[in-house]
Amino acid sequence: MTLAEVTREAVLEAMAEYDRLGRERFLKTNGFGRARQYLVLHAGREYDSKALVGVAHKYATGSLLRASEFSGGERTVVAKLNELGFEFRDSKVSAKADEKVFFGKIPGVPEGTAFASRKEAAERKVHRALIAEIVGNGQDGAESIVASNKYEDDEDYGSVIIYTGHGGRDDSGRQVKDQTFDSPGNAGLRTSMIDGKPVRVVRGHDPRRPSPYAPKVGYRYDGLFRVEKTWLADGLRDFKVCRFRLVKIESELVAPPELEEPADKDGSTEPSGNEKPDRRASTVQRVVRSTKVAEYVKGLHRHVCQVCGHRLIVGDRAYSEGAHIRALGRPHLGPDKPTNVLCLCPNCHVLFDYGALTIDDDLSLRVNGKPAGQLRTHPHHVVGTEYLEYHRTRYGKANPSS
Repeated sequence: MTLAEVTREAVLEAMAEYDRLGRERFLKTNGFGRARQYLVLHAGREYDSKALVGVAHKYATGSLLRASEFSGGERTVVAKLNELGFEFRDSKVSAKADEKVFFGKIPGVPEGTAFASRKEAAERKVHRALIAEIVGNGQDGAESIVASNKYEDDEDYGSVIIYTGHGGRDDSGRQVKDQTFDSPGNAGLRTSMIDGKPVRVVRGHDPRRPSPYAPKVGYRYDGLFRVEKTWLADGLRDFKVCRFRLVKIESELVAPPELEEPADKDGSTEPSGNEKPDRRASTVQRVVRSTKVAEYVKGLHRHVCQVCGHRLIVGDRAYSEGAHIRALGRPHLGPDKPTNVLCLCPNCHVLFDYGALTIDDDLSLRVNGKPAGQLRTHPHHVVGTEYLEYHRTRYGKANPSS
């Protein structure tokens, strides 16, 4: 009997039993004690890591893996659950369950600060997790990541990082399963993109895949980055991976000296605001590119949105945005030609950029997965279905008509 037989589905079944019985009864019934250090985080709840895996083995194979039959800790239980896409809290060092999430710079920790270990970075609150590479969740966003270039799909270009998400890897860092945006860390980075929240980046040294932008030893705080794009792609081993393009925020525009707490999502507490606001970038808006090709496409459509049919008038001029279906630049390398451009209003452009709006090969529209009519066309503007397919694929949405 080995941990290799444990699946994510079996862990979720074990969690359901834990929730049904309660912590003490769950542990007593299955012969486990409380976790000494590592707690598994899922859907806002915490679970004892070793007990969870032992019971998950029962659901995967029909046989309970007893406490005396395997060891817990970072190299066994934590490594397996990390491979399956779960997040952790280290009860000895990392953030307490009720500790607030903060975004932006940490007072007293300037860019370039070096740390001998992950533990030291956690104690300084720069990256509060000892094991997880992403600190965050889908509701609040991601406050920090560790970029060590240790995973085979990672790319580091200094001021731009193509970051691979969490989950589906074995102990050597090889991808062995598909990733999804349901994982808390991946969902957190996606939320940071939508909300424009800055992400602290800590670079680390990995001798297996040395990066010229990483420190020679240990870890280093390398400032604030914004998540410009997210997409789902085929990794080097043909498994789906969540990818994120992070771009360095210029130092003169970065966040305030004090930490920024997430706003109340329900609007129950009015923020105090600032009578004399200084220049700060607590959020970062998306970039709208304007090219000659985009201007041509917008002119053909007379600035009428191809999705909703609205034509915005600002003063005495019409306004629309040219949306590249397959994005320009690395890593998408989409072409700047009319077949790869749509004429959209700002609202539909945002929906399209974030994958809430997709277009099937027959030009039927889907908003949040639901049918939403047909794309408006022009006889002199042919939309490339190969680019529509790429856009759907990057957000993990297949073409229903195929």
